[in-house]
Amino acid sequence: MNLSPNLLSALKGESPLPAWMYLLYPASVLYGMGAGLKARAYTSGLIKPKKLPCKVISVGNITAGGTGKTPMVIEIAKMLTVMGVKTAVLTRGYKGASEGRVRVVSDGRGSVLSASEAGDEPALIARSLLGVPVVMGSDRYEAGMLAWERFRPQAVILDDGFQHLRLHRDLNILLMDSAHPFGNGHVIPMGYLRGPKKEAKRADLVVFTGAGNVPQEALEEVKSYALSVSSMLNAKYLPISICNIKTREEKPLEAVAGKGIFAFCGIANPGSFSLILHGLNGRITGSAGFPDHYAYTTGDIKHLLEKAKESGAEMLMVTEKDAVKLEGLLRDNFEVYALKAGMKIDNAGPLEAALNRLFEGGDE
Repeated sequence: MNLSPNLLSALKGESPLPAWMYLLYPASVLYGMGAGLKARAYTSGLIKPKKLPCKVISVGNITAGGTGKTPMVIEIAKMLTVMGVKTAVLTRGYKGASEGRVRVVSDGRGSVLSASEAGDEPALIARSLLGVPVVMGSDRYEAGMLAWERFRPQAVILDDGFQHLRLHRDLNILLMDSAHPFGNGHVIPMGYLRGPKKEAKRADLVVFTGAGNVPQEALEEVKSYALSVSSMLNAKYLPISICNIKTREEKPLEAVAGKGIFAFCGIANPGSFSLILHGLNGRITGSAGFPDHYAYTTGDIKHLLEKAKESGAEMLMVTEKDAVKLEGLLRDNFEVYALKAGMKIDNAGPLEAALNRLFEGGDE
């Protein structure tokens, strides 16, 4: 979504809706009805989801904004690897040149497709998970079968899979924003929801992501959909280090302190990136925002470098998701760093128990 900050705030439920947005109410009702009917067709057995020959773990959300799906997919893949479970990741490949096609992004030994071909999120997942194959495709069943034929995984992780009902899943993990789990409570286009609130009941586990605690009222609302407290977890996206995009040199977070930073990103929730940077004690001299999954050009980078120099910045800082699209575009000696971060789960017990139950019988 490429929305103004004020409109984004209203959709998230952080501020009141502008009066004109109530004109979208009929469209929201129709969208919600369509999503609800589709879900009921699958949950009632009217339409049978397709099954893969291995376990399927879905990670997704019920809102249109970023809730940390990609870092959560990476974290779960690492957990499974530690458990000795042979794993692959299935992803859509949004806004890559090969979008819609079923292709191997990575064979687990290195990226096969570039970020421009696969999209930024598949490229980031592939780079973060050596030893874990990544397969893209809008049809996740076909992508899953390609993964099975090529790599014989015991489990596949379905990235952004909560609404992809045509594929059977053995564990359904729903990510929700800790401050506003249902956004403003309305369905697209009047709100942030991708379906009716009651679809949350399809989740086996809920992971609240974000910086703050879940408001009691919001927690009770989520619990009203038959989810117990023991099926709810909290996770935060925390910085780990910074990495020079050109040289791949990694530095500790302390290297940011006192430095003038010009920040830019093209992600669904740019506010989360700003919060992290402000916590590193750097001086933010300027910033720029781009639409989610934005494809940067050499002209963009030239303009950003000029703005950074004018602002008195000593370095540019971007997210890892943006960084995978910048390689090859950087021609200046100005330092451009990616902020490396990871998902930290505060109470991982329920998730670990759920994963252990899936593989109690040993190899599939």
